[in-house]
Amino acid sequence: MKTNRKINLAILLVLLMGWGLASCDKNDDSDYEVPEDLKRFRPTTISTLNGETQAIIRWPNSLFTEPGKVTYTLQIATDSLFGEQVLSMQTPANEVIVTDDEIAIKVRHFARIKANGLTPAFDSEWVVSTGFQITGEQIFFPILDADILPTSVLLKWRPTATPSRIVLNDGVNSIEVQLSDNDRAEAQRVIDGLNPLTDYVGEIFQGNISKGITSFTTKEQSIYDIVLSPGDDFRSIVEGAADGSIIGLEPGEYTIVDGDGAFANLRLDGKTLDIRSTSLDPSNTKVIFREFTFTGNGAGLKVTGITFTANSSNGDYFLNFAGGAAQFTDVIIDNCIIEEMRVTFLRANRAGNNEHKINSIIVKNSWVRNNKDNNYHIFHMDKLEFRHLEITNSTFNNNLTRAFIGWTTNISMPFVPTVRVNQVTINGLGNRNRNDVLLDANNNEIDFEMTNSIINNIPMPGTTVGSRLIRAGNANARVLLANCNLFNLTTGGASPQPITIIDYVIQMNNQAVDLGWSANQSNLTLPAGSPLRSASTTGGPIGDLRWAF
Repeated sequence: MKTNRKINLAILLVLLMGWGLASCDKNDDSDYEVPEDLKRFRPTTISTLNGETQAIIRWPNSLFTEPGKVTYTLQIATDSLFGEQVLSMQTPANEVIVTDDEIAIKVRHFARIKANGLTPAFDSEWVVSTGFQITGEQIFFPILDADILPTSVLLKWRPTATPSRIVLNDGVNSIEVQLSDNDRAEAQRVIDGLNPLTDYVGEIFQGNISKGITSFTTKEQSIYDIVLSPGDDFRSIVEGAADGSIIGLEPGEYTIVDGDGAFANLRLDGKTLDIRSTSLDPSNTKVIFREFTFTGNGAGLKVTGITFTANSSNGDYFLNFAGGAAQFTDVIIDNCIIEEMRVTFLRANRAGNNEHKINSIIVKNSWVRNNKDNNYHIFHMDKLEFRHLEITNSTFNNNLTRAFIGWTTNISMPFVPTVRVNQVTINGLGNRNRNDVLLDANNNEIDFEMTNSIINNIPMPGTTVGSRLIRAGNANARVLLANCNLFNLTTGGASPQPITIIDYVIQMNNQAVDLGWSANQSNLTLPAGSPLRSASTTGGPIGDLRWAF
């Protein structure tokens, strides 16, 4: 402590001597050689924070000075050598807010700061920041996959904004769309006349001021091998289609029935089919199903833009892997609604261990709801040899199903399967006193990540579940929960206890925000002002993006 006082007194003495010399010398002091130690009362660091309409520049007090007893010079330039200065000011503060009225947006800038002496010769050395920029206001909402078609896109923005035009650019040509009062009232606009499979960058303006940028790729223009209309014999036509066929469904309602008009399974025996609504809109194309049954090598399915309902067929499963040993192709569910199964969404436990094999099961931009029974997991994967399960931008709600992912039979695998769950909303799940209601991998080795997702209201009202959320007991298993909201996860019953997460689960940036949802409600929009609207790994909303705003 005494040594520090001596050093401070010595520096103060040097400062006073310098100031004394300056006050006695009436001539220009530019030739005066300032001691190097005197130049080092500069700020030690400088930090910047980017924003949509402003940037914040901060620094600590200069060494050996008191707050308010020194002024600073701040300069901003577009290069780190400060050859192109755009702003310069003096301030007694330790923070300056620079707005988009003062410097250009989307341009990399550098700031430097120095403490001012009594004369320029006594100024401190400069401290230079890393690059920063004002990002520009972003009023665009995220674009849902369902809003992108081969030749059009639906763009949405903050309802409080008043933009005047949108410009789309594909790198060669630009399309400028003037926005009407009706567009502004609805806070959205469909833009037609786009090219399929093309990358676009969109920018939205209020006058000449940019208010946001987004990007997207239009979808491929579908070329159908078969087109069905309501009233066609769906089952016989689809089951009779050649392997690899692309089948289009015109808007309307379809039933999968046998020759006597009774609901029947649709059999995918040794072939893969691609079934799409021609509108790519599940709200206007519905199929009443009993079950899609997979048998034989090469069986697989891709469905896009369709509502599948079992509300009148008493169908047990949407996807059922059946029969003997088989190598299936991929299953892809994209932009669909699947509802009212009597038991569950997927069953893959009927063959022997490892006898059923598949590379990928992908569910994206879809909504699985209102399962009626409680005897299975939503993804009932026991005994299945799979490489990858991917669930993104999807919702699972009001499901009496006992748990989410079950892979509980211990089996040897030639590889480690990966499970990726991202931007998913789960609300209302769990039953039958089932443990490990989110994931049960038993002692299988697995690589599981759940990110940017919401798990809310476990178990279903009036039921109970076990005390663990996850089981993956293999020593080499990797399980990650990051940037998720975990709320009202209990064992249920008369004396509910919080569900526990075992220590080997890696947790990062998780929250427990009450969204005010009941277990069986269907509108899961994030409340206005919710912190979950900016809680994802990218700073955006978590959960299925259809509920983001």
